[in-house]
Parts: sequence; structure tokens; C-alpha cells
Amino acid sequence: MRNRDASSIYILLRGALSLFYALFLPVELVYLIKGAGFDPLQLVLVGTLRQSMNFVFQMPTGILSDMYSRRATVVIGILMIGAGYLLEGLFPILAVIFSAQVFVALGTTLMNGADTAWITDEIGAEHVGPIYLRAARIGSLVSLPGIALSALLVNVRLNLPLVVSGGLIIALGIVLAFVMPERRFKPVPRQERTTVQQARHTLLTGLGLLRLRPVLLTVLGVTVFAGVFSAGFNQLWNYYLIHSFAFPALGGLTPVTWFSVIEVGIVLTNYCGLALVNRFLDTNSPRAVVIGLLIIDSFSVVSIVGFALAQQFALALLLFFLFTTASAPGLSLGQLWMNQHLDSGVRATLLSIREQVNALAQIGGGPLLGLIATQINTRAALVTSGLILIPSLFLYLRTLRDKHPRPDTIDIYQC
Repeated sequence: MRNRDASSIYILLRGALSLFYALFLPVELVYLIKGAGFDPLQLVLVGTLRQSMNFVFQMPTGILSDMYSRRATVVIGILMIGAGYLLEGLFPILAVIFSAQVFVALGTTLMNGADTAWITDEIGAEHVGPIYLRAARIGSLVSLPGIALSALLVNVRLNLPLVVSGGLIIALGIVLAFVMPERRFKPVPRQERTTVQQARHTLLTGLGLLRLRPVLLTVLGVTVFAGVFSAGFNQLWNYYLIHSFAFPALGGLTPVTWFSVIEVGIVLTNYCGLALVNRFLDTNSPRAVVIGLLIIDSFSVVSIVGFALAQQFALALLLFFLFTTASAPGLSLGQLWMNQHLDSGVRATLLSIREQVNALAQIGGGPLLGLIATQINTRAALVTSGLILIPSLFLYLRTLRDKHPRPDTIDIYQC
């Protein structure tokens, strides 16, 4: 069973997770508010706990993945995510829900970096770009029936989407344990080191690669600005729509139903954006990837600032969907850009460092943007979120001006 094509397994993994996440994500906050009785502070603490766990455990889990097994790390991570959401859905109790967030956050940190490092090793960095984009496109499409099924399940019982999705995610982990191959992974040599010494060596090796390839520091710099941006925009855009516009009457739709419609629009525009990039961008060219990211982030700045300043609901929605068209390929290209400059032995470690930088940026930037929204208004916070991406544009331009090619493969064990 493990001889199955790695690309197909990766697409199955990403597509199934997109479907299962779509079952509960539209209703998770509703469940926490109405089913568990969470107040606004408790809702904020849920997000803070996840990001804090992500920050603390992202690097150690990446190191473990590089030292032992990417496949095992992915499988264990998926099982923990499923167990966390199953617990959250079964027991609407504050202590249990917060404990469940620990499972979800730790499982997510195990997954982050390990799955992309695994598929890159299995099929090669030169072939992985189209697979990233194809998996993301399929994930966007399969989330549509997930949203529809979520609407049906929540009308049966408020916690049912969480319970069903948690169980399905656990089942996915069990299936992957039997079908997921790992033929080309080469663990970092132990050389008679203790586990702590191995971890330290892997970390130092990864940091040495950052020094030898400055473009990786540029990637991390872009990650900082993207993290601060997402911490503000992702938490505020729906609040902004609710409090800034009167939702048009459309067949008696309530605001909650409008957000389901908007969620479908997000999925469709994500898919269109990925299809455009897949058709017109050479993902095997590092320079083309950077140009693509420059164009995407430029569109993002314009659309987000326009969205925040729009005075009509239709215009705001149009600009919002312009942003969502760009955002999905931006995530995939960001992963690809970093992978193009990594060596296999420390791939998961450095991808985990990237996720850790993103988490730290969100932990630090989110409250500041929230303060702007509270003390001034939500428009100001959203405009600030958009402008925060501008330094990334200069980092892309600096990278494009750099005439030095990517160095040949480095002996990471001698770093």
C-alpha cells in the first residue's frame, strides 16, 4: 500500500483536510458562544492559546520531524487535531475546550512543515510546485460540499459538525498510517548523539543554512509582515461588514446566512486565483515565484485598503473577493519559495521556524491592531493591516535585483 504515488497521497491529505475543516469552521464560533456560553474574552483566549502553542512547539516539532520521520509526524499530528475537535464538540465545558485547543495546536505544529517537507523529498523540489497548487485548488473545491453539509448538520445539533469532522480527521490519520510512503527521507545522522544533542545539531544546521542563503531571511521577513496582517484582517473583516453596512435584502437572508454565501465566494475566488497562477506562472523558476508574490501582495494591499474605505456594500464585497482571489495562491507560492532554497536534512526545521515567526508576529501584532480598532475604528485597523504588507513589496524587489544564484547543495552536516 505504501508504494502508492506520493503526489496522490498529498492531494488526498490536503483535500480531505479542507473538506473536514469546512464542516466545522463556519460554525465553530457559533458553537463556542451558544453551546459553551463563551464570552468575548474567552473567545480571544482560544485564539491566543493556539498561537502561543504554535510559537512554543513549532521549532521542536520540526526538529523531531527532521530527525526521525516526516510521515510519522504528519500522522500523529492529524490524529491529535481530530481528537482535539472531537473533544471540543463532545464536551461544551470551558476546561475541556481549552484542553482540546492544546491537542489541536500541538497537532497543527506537528503537521506544519512536515507535510510539505515530506512531499518535497518524495517527488523532488523541481516537481513540487504544481502539486502544491493542484492540492490547494482541489482543497478549495471540496470545501464547498463541506460548507453545505455543515449547514445541514448544525440544524440537527449545534455540536454535530465538530463531532463529525473530528471523527473523520481521526479516520484520515489512520488511513494515512497505512498508505503514506516515505522512501526518500534521510534522517539527520545521529553520530552517537543524545536526542538533545541531535536536536541542537539540527537546529544549528538550519540556522547555518539561513546564514549561507540570505534569501531565507528575506522569506522570514515577509512572514513577519504577513503574520501581523493576518492577525488583524482575519479577525476584523466580518466585524467590519456587520457594523459598517446594512446587508441587502436578498430572499430574506439574515447576516449569518450572508456569511455562508460569502464563504462560498471565498472558496470560488480562491480556486480561480490558484487556477490563474497554475496556468500562467512557471513555478519551477524561483524568480517567477517572487514576481508572482510581488503581484499578489500588490493586489492585496490595494484591495484591502479599498475594502476598508468602501462606502457601499457591493463595492466592499467586490474588493474583498479581489483579495481572496490573490490570497490562496499567495500561501502556496510562499511555501514553494522557501522550499526552493532548502536542503532536505533541515527542511522541516526551517519550515517550522517560518511558522514560528508567523505565530510570534500574530501574537504581537494582533493586539495592537485590535487596540487601533477599539480606540479609533475598524476601518483604521483594516487600512493599517493592508499597509503593513507594503514592506514585503520592497523585500521582493530587493530579491529580484539580487544577481547571485542559489548556491549549490550544501553539506548540511558540516555547517
